[in-house]
Amino acid sequence: MRYQQRKLPESQKGVIIFTGLVLFHLAVSALLSLIARSTFLSSLHNGQGLWNFTPDSFVYHQEALRLSDLLKSGDYDGWWGSSPFWHAKWIALPYAILVADPLSFAPTNSLIWAITIYCVYKITNQLFPDRRRLAIVTALTFGLWPSYFLHTTQLLKDPLYIMGILLMFWGCINLLSVWRTISSVFLLSLGVLIAYLNRTYILEPLICLSLLAAILAVWQTRRAWGQAGLAILIIAGLGVYCYIQRPEIQIQPLSEHYGQVKTQFQSHTEVPRSGQNRYWSPIAKIVETCVGKISYLRERYIRKYPDAGSNIDTNLHFRSFTDILAYIPKATLVGFLAPFPPHWFEDAKTAGRVSRVVAGLEMVVWYILLVGFLYFLVTGPVDLHIRIWMLVYTLSLVLPTALVVTNLGALYRMRFVYFLPILIGGLEGCIRFWQFRLQKATD
Repeated sequence: MRYQQRKLPESQKGVIIFTGLVLFHLAVSALLSLIARSTFLSSLHNGQGLWNFTPDSFVYHQEALRLSDLLKSGDYDGWWGSSPFWHAKWIALPYAILVADPLSFAPTNSLIWAITIYCVYKITNQLFPDRRRLAIVTALTFGLWPSYFLHTTQLLKDPLYIMGILLMFWGCINLLSVWRTISSVFLLSLGVLIAYLNRTYILEPLICLSLLAAILAVWQTRRAWGQAGLAILIIAGLGVYCYIQRPEIQIQPLSEHYGQVKTQFQSHTEVPRSGQNRYWSPIAKIVETCVGKISYLRERYIRKYPDAGSNIDTNLHFRSFTDILAYIPKATLVGFLAPFPPHWFEDAKTAGRVSRVVAGLEMVVWYILLVGFLYFLVTGPVDLHIRIWMLVYTLSLVLPTALVVTNLGALYRMRFVYFLPILIGGLEGCIRFWQFRLQKATD
């Protein structure tokens, strides 16, 4: 008697795959932690479970130790409010409950990593509903990208930050497509909040991208006005709240630090009619404030990595709006194409030459995906307004990052999630172009 094999429901398959991803990541994290406590590759780790390719993890580990002591002593207000590192508060929890060891946070990192893969799968599946295999390949490529995967095994803020960005991206794609629901607004808002809590300076770009998605959704179809209006209200309210709560950065006015700041607005000094001053002065003030923030952030990165081997243009300082405009072409090249081939074979001071070779191999793939992404932008099967938003997303996040981050290692790590449209569109464009060439060859 033959028994027909019972097929598992899709939901159960999803749970099994998700659990498998978490366990896989946890096993790799444990293996890396074990190696980092031995004498093997001793020049690449601290001997206590952390690797030198993420030096920030050492800082977060010490901060988590301090916060865990506050938790053990019952000082919950001190645990929540005394640290500038939001994610370090969550590292401190398993430190206080279990044991003060980096491996205690590994289950959380593994869970977050699996969630990011799921987010990328859902995003790609919604962009290409009839191409599930492409969604699977894209999600696994994202999750198993060597540099990203290794960083998720350490104590960095990047996993939580990337999860927040992906939730925001998923919500915006939902809003822009036929999948729009109230949950789209929830995903979008939650993503912006999580990303902001990890990196406060990202608030304005994410607010603008969210509002742009809502506007494009209404422009595409008036039936989206309900969800889009709700998204605008929530995002605007969230932006105002976060802006009020965000610690104010004390920036010395550029006109005092560098001398009189010259902007393209202030260059029009001949204003014969008194009424024009009323309009140009506030605009010039806003521009000077923006220039001051960009200059401050750039100077902070220059001081943060004074002796790093992968620094670039650290002798360049922004003193005016025209300085920033002049550097934008170079920043575009650095943001999208760095590290450049000459950097691929140099020795890295903290992570060794292997890290540079890995980055070089990854960049070769990125160069190919960039070409595929351009092909996708021109001929892609996705609606034009979605392709426009994906392009604006990448440009508006990569370019400002390249303006202020002067360390290629930090830039390379931070921009990974900003390259998501390049990964999705690049894979789709390359596959479709290859299929087109094969079909043309057979004809």
